[in-house]
Amino acid sequence: MAAAQENLVGQTIGSFRITKVIGRGGMGTVYLGEHSVIASRVAIKVLMERLASDENLVARFYAEARAVNLIGHENIVNIFDMNVVPPNRYYLVMEYLEGKPLNYLLTAPVPATVSIPILLQVCDALQAAHSAGIVHRDLKPENIFLMKRGKQENFVKVLDFGLAKLLDTERAEQHTAAGLIVGTPEFMSPEQANSQPVDGRADIYGLGCIAWLMATARLPFPQRGLTDLLVAHRTQNPRPPHEVVPTCPVPLSQAIMKAMSKDPAHRFQTAAEFAKALEDVLQWVASTPARVLPARATPVAPTTPPVPPLTTSTSPARGPTLERFAAKFSANVSIVDGKSLGTLKCTDISRGGMFLASEGRLPPLFTKVKITISEGGEMLLGEVVRHVTPEQARAWGMSGGFGVQFVDLTASLREAVARLIQGLPPSEQPRATISATDDPEAERVLAKYRQRVNGDHYALIACATDTESSEIRAKVREATAELEKISTRPLSASQRTQVDATVARLKSTADVLGNPLHRAEFDANRGNFRGVMRCLQAGLTVVDLEKLRTGHLAANPNAAGGALVKHLASKAYEGKSQLKEAVDAIEAALQLDPLNLTYHQRRIQLLKRMRETAPAP
Repeated sequence: MAAAQENLVGQTIGSFRITKVIGRGGMGTVYLGEHSVIASRVAIKVLMERLASDENLVARFYAEARAVNLIGHENIVNIFDMNVVPPNRYYLVMEYLEGKPLNYLLTAPVPATVSIPILLQVCDALQAAHSAGIVHRDLKPENIFLMKRGKQENFVKVLDFGLAKLLDTERAEQHTAAGLIVGTPEFMSPEQANSQPVDGRADIYGLGCIAWLMATARLPFPQRGLTDLLVAHRTQNPRPPHEVVPTCPVPLSQAIMKAMSKDPAHRFQTAAEFAKALEDVLQWVASTPARVLPARATPVAPTTPPVPPLTTSTSPARGPTLERFAAKFSANVSIVDGKSLGTLKCTDISRGGMFLASEGRLPPLFTKVKITISEGGEMLLGEVVRHVTPEQARAWGMSGGFGVQFVDLTASLREAVARLIQGLPPSEQPRATISATDDPEAERVLAKYRQRVNGDHYALIACATDTESSEIRAKVREATAELEKISTRPLSASQRTQVDATVARLKSTADVLGNPLHRAEFDANRGNFRGVMRCLQAGLTVVDLEKLRTGHLAANPNAAGGALVKHLASKAYEGKSQLKEAVDAIEAALQLDPLNLTYHQRRIQLLKRMRETAPAP
């Protein structure tokens, strides 16, 4: 479908000729259009063709134009026209902005004298929107655009009111609120995370999260995975920014924390109140002697800290050290009172909870459920904390279902969850006891594999996660031959079982790691971009890579956005000739979006530049 969208380049919509793609979002593609006569430039947002048959989504697409027209504020992007090219190419014509999104400033903590004027403009735009009865619902750095206007360097335009909701409609239809698309999880208010009706205070929370990010160059809740993020917004408070970055003024830190209060009643009640607090901070900073301000501390690591290579753990029984594995497995789920919900697929798991895909009726929020992992039989107890409706699932590119927060985990169950996160079996295979009937020579070989068999494919053959494919195949052949050799010896029954099980595991390892397509999918789930690069070197085609990426992003809906932030940070570092930091940032992006060919190419180019500019030994 992306190819169909790109075919619009060169075509004419209304009075404008489409010249190039500017960007893509969850609902459509944005193009640069030039007027055929006077050569003025506009941005044209075109709804995805596959969404055009959904009347609700078409209405939401046009709601952006109506919301912007109602607000009419200079800090909100203007929309000039909305129309349709028969039969179903719906589009909006918007002002074309030349500048950069807020992401570009986030490679280091932003000084209060820079961040507060930006935040004040966003507050002004939100106050106008809320006064018109409109909640933005999806504030994030990508939706805050900075441009130069006259002598003002960072003139703000707030973008994308595509999820905006009229307050009076919200109040009149509160029973439908749980079915609404609710924004971006990294900046989502607790009431949105709970699928509750929202008002303008939800935007204040989102802006508070952005202000926290600007003050620290870190996300307030860095958890990966939808379930973890939603639980964090509901139950966790981040550290005050001045404790993370001592140069952050304490009054600014206090204002940010108030904006991020879990209870809407404890936040600023209007955007104007938040703006007043920020203005007071700016005046305090201007009037406070430099000697009274916090001393400059040791620089805080940027948003994208250096990423250590993925190497084999010193504990072979636990396999390689993994940053994260997008584990997918089946589980038998039932309500605590005994009603079965069937066998459901877990599409995301963290130490705090998991997400279970379900096409059936979802259990009510706060219902206690029992989750029995099919492989191993461990039983976890959880509480339903989030619904993802079919509409939300379509917009986020994921499966519908429900998020569960774990409760009452014992030490052994925490260990099982930790293993599942890494894609390992929930429990280790028990060590075999040596008996008098065991063959001693075979035992020496089997003892080695018993240490590895509880690990993943890489651990089984004792190789690093960026090993070349040819070497992996050689290691599998060597291990298989070694086991086949001892299988001719007079083995005990226990040893025979161990040999057969290990040979079967080696066959699975060969099927996965020996095939570039299968290995790329396996490595993508681990965030192992170095392994993916080996697959490209081994002949994985760009077409197959893109197919795998489509599936990976559908299962990890937050990955692309998070990776883009780090990609933009990498470009900013490169612009400052900080090549090591640029490489660290693009590698952090690849951990989230490991099948992104553009990011791989950028990493190669940056590494080449580093080699070329390195001083001669």
